[in-house]
Amino acid sequence: MKMMNKLEKKLGVENRWDMMTEVKRMQISLDRMYTDLQADGSRDELNAIKVSIANLNYLLMQINNKRSPA
Repeated sequence: MKMMNKLEKKLGVENRWDMMTEVKRMQISLDRMYTDLQADGSRDELNAIKVSIANLNYLLMQINNKRSPA
């Protein structure tokens, strides 16, 4: 979140939508990796990806909550 605050100061609030779409792309990539890894990945690897997806969901909510209405 610290880095996102720096981004906000540089880019301004109107670019939050762009940040949200980028986070959603990251989630899609992680979902794909999770599916691929399910066949031969260890439990720890799968749990790490699940936690990453959850963290991105939290980040998405935080970005969305601070967006100004259009």
